[in-house]
Order: sequence, then structure tokens, then C-alpha cells
Amino acid sequence: MGSGKCMTLLTLLAVLGMVMVDKVGSQNYGDALSKCILLFEGQRSGKLPSNQRMIWRKDSALRDGSDLGMDLLGGYYDAGDNVKFNFPMAFSTTMLAWSVIELGQFMGPDLQHALDSIRWGADYLLKSTDLPGKVTAAVGNPIADHNCWERPEDMDTPRTSYVVNQTHPGSEVSAETAAAIAASSLVFKSAQHRYSIQLVNRAKEVFEFADKFRGNYKDSVGQGVCPFYCDWGSYSYMDELIWGAAWLFKVTKEQKYRDYVQNNISNLPRRVIRLLNGELQAAKSFAEFGWDAKDAGINVLVSGLVMNSTSAEPYVRRQVRLQRLA
Repeated sequence: MGSGKCMTLLTLLAVLGMVMVDKVGSQNYGDALSKCILLFEGQRSGKLPSNQRMIWRKDSALRDGSDLGMDLLGGYYDAGDNVKFNFPMAFSTTMLAWSVIELGQFMGPDLQHALDSIRWGADYLLKSTDLPGKVTAAVGNPIADHNCWERPEDMDTPRTSYVVNQTHPGSEVSAETAAAIAASSLVFKSAQHRYSIQLVNRAKEVFEFADKFRGNYKDSVGQGVCPFYCDWGSYSYMDELIWGAAWLFKVTKEQKYRDYVQNNISNLPRRVIRLLNGELQAAKSFAEFGWDAKDAGINVLVSGLVMNSTSAEPYVRRQVRLQRLA
């Protein structure tokens, strides 16, 4: 179904939608970008709120998590299916929060809708991490769901809950969840301070779990997330761990998170730039940014922290080597 591309597009549109654009030529891009935030309301799962604007959507998946004795109501469905994949969902929540942090002042009347979307995602991620030592990775059987095209209000496919834990870890989904919760805490820091503190404390706990019990979630709950949202590579979770630490430093200013980024940045796979026909070309996309690749996002986030710091010491030390092709 191409759900990975759909979620990436959804996130990209949400980020672009933070800047309210007036009419350009005959196209009203401001209206189009406003509807990108509305799209998140159409993806809502669970008991819908009274201010739901897409009134043709109704309550759905009201027993999510019951197979494990958990309350996993809420969150967002992925793309055009009825599965809740927490890894890309957490990334989308992180990006929505980051967009409001940086550009919320330009959003006009859409700001409140964006805040509601972040709160909907953050509330679900709190539920997904409510049990110490466990992080929800997905809800819904992806194979059964993808073989049956139906609206969520009528779905009768299994609502299996997939959870990572200490013996079956998932550092990438856990660290991205920590990043999303941390970023959301900044959004609500002024208006909902107690809620913000709750988010910060949970983000710290989840990050510690992600770092202490390292492993790829495809090896733990692959049947619930692959091949749709696998994160490939032996240490493919390192970018999420560094991304999560960078967000926690931005939120808390605690030195240990800054040190974590500095001490672990070299553990990322080397990105090689090759000289081909006199032009530099990336053999691997070190500038890539998406739900499963955080390199460019780390660069931008950390650059902002460096520029706003009084320390002259480099925050990140990365070596990019040139390789001349024969």
C-alpha cells in the first residue's frame, strides 16, 4: 500500500503547513496547507472529541490494548490502513511539535488545530509508555489489515498489540517516542505546565530504556511492523538515540544529554562523499531526513543549539571523507 511513503508525505505536508501561505497565482496554497493539519483529524483513532471537524469520522478501535490489559485508545492510523505504527506516528508528532516551536507564531487560526493534533499524538504516546520497561510499537495486524480494505468504524481484523521490552528491545521506536514526547513538552510548557512536566519526565524514562536495552525492533516485533516500517542495519537505531538525546538537551539543558550526543555521534555509520567526474556525490544520503533516518534533522537541531550556546567547543564532530573513484 506504500504506507511508508504516505506517512512521510503526510509529515512533510504538516511541516510545510506550519507556514501560512497566501494565494500564489491562481492557487490558494494557504488553504491547501491548512487542510494538511485537518488531515490528521481524519486519521484519528479511538473516542473522537466533540470538536472533531471531520464529522463523517466516528469512534473506532475502542478496545485497543485490551489483549495486553492496556489502554491504547487514541493515536493515528497510518496512511490508508487501520494500523497504528508507533515509529512513524511518533516521528510525525515530533515534526508537528518542532514546527509549532519554530513557526507557531505564523499559523494564525490553525495554531490551535495544530496544538490539538500534537496533544492527540502525545496523549497516545503516554499511554504507549505507561508500563515501565515496555513501549508499544504497533497496534493492529498489518497483513490482515492490508488484505481487507475497510473503514476503521467497521473493521473486524485483529487488533494485536506489539510491544518491545527489556528482553525484546526496540531502541529506534523507543528513542523516537522519547523525542516526540520531549518535543511536545516544549509546545505545552507555558499554557499547560503540569502536563509539560509529565511529558518531560516520561521522555527521560523512555530514553533511558531505549539506550539501556539496545536492539532493533524488527528483530523483536518484526511480524507487526515489517516490511512496512522496518529500520534496517545492525545499528540503525543510533540516529534515533542521538536524535532523542538532542531533543532532551534542548528541553532540559542537562549536560548529560549534550555529552551523549558528543560521545555517540561517531557511532553513526560513516557517510561517504565521492568525487565523480569532478563533482561531489553522496554515496549514502547523509542529508536524508525521515521517519527512519534522522541525520539531517540532527544536524539542523544541533546547529541551532550550537548557535545559541556560549561554548565555542563543537557540539558534533563528524568526519566526511572524500573518495576518488577509479
